[in-house]
Amino acid sequence: MRIEENVPLARFTTLGTGGPARAFARPESLDELHEALAWARERDLPVATVGLGSNLLVADDGVEALVLRLGGDLAAAEIDGDLLVAGGGAANAVCLHRARAAGLGGFEFACAIPGTVGGGVWMNAGAYGGDWAQILLRALVVDGNGAAWRTAEELGLGYRHSELRHGQVVARAELRLAPRPADEIRATVAEMQAQRKAAQPTNKRTFGSVFKNPDHELSAGRMLEACGLKGHRIGGAQISPRHANFIENAGGARSADALALMQEGRRRALEQFGVELRHEVELLGGLALPPL
Repeated sequence: MRIEENVPLARFTTLGTGGPARAFARPESLDELHEALAWARERDLPVATVGLGSNLLVADDGVEALVLRLGGDLAAAEIDGDLLVAGGGAANAVCLHRARAAGLGGFEFACAIPGTVGGGVWMNAGAYGGDWAQILLRALVVDGNGAAWRTAEELGLGYRHSELRHGQVVARAELRLAPRPADEIRATVAEMQAQRKAAQPTNKRTFGSVFKNPDHELSAGRMLEACGLKGHRIGGAQISPRHANFIENAGGARSADALALMQEGRRRALEQFGVELRHEVELLGGLALPPL
């Protein structure tokens, strides 16, 4: 397995921002994944996984870590009875196709999540009333000390949350689905995708939802819209004119621009509604939002 140095991460993120990774590898098997983690451990380097680069904001100065993008067997997906067995790097779109072809439902919500199975486990991703916690039987988590299967309960899955931390890699997952006619699956997916296209900037470069929805009558997007932030721009990044809980790369954006927009959104939401919004996007490379 080849380990590259100083690989620009902007091309691996959906927002199109971010500096270089100190090291970058694409393990395609469990053996290669163990090899990569051992390499990082010998050099005392942190480890992070990028998936398809959505839900990720990478520091402009780069990341002092070994960054992994799973491929090969670690990105494959197959059906075993009523289980969808997928590598952590398997794209949700591929998994949904496998499930539909086998007449298995329950994964339709993932059509609105442009990421991977491992990323879904990592943050308990969800949409349209469904999430990973509802279907995850167990996940194989690998770190520098070895590998272990963990259930959803053991992973501490909650609203857009798990107990997983950088250095722990979801290598494989088993998702329990249920029989459903393929034409019903297709119709549900079409409806969800139409809703998503109507409400979200699907044709723009974004990293997905910025903030988790607060415990409030207004969603994060509605709250930010009420604060007058639609279309607000800093540098090359702007809050989407279509949906205020998305940040678009409007041309030449830096991660610092997006972070500044996030902080402005948090400030206005706290000032106007008394709510401190919590970010859903994963910050990588020492990025952090300062206290309000």
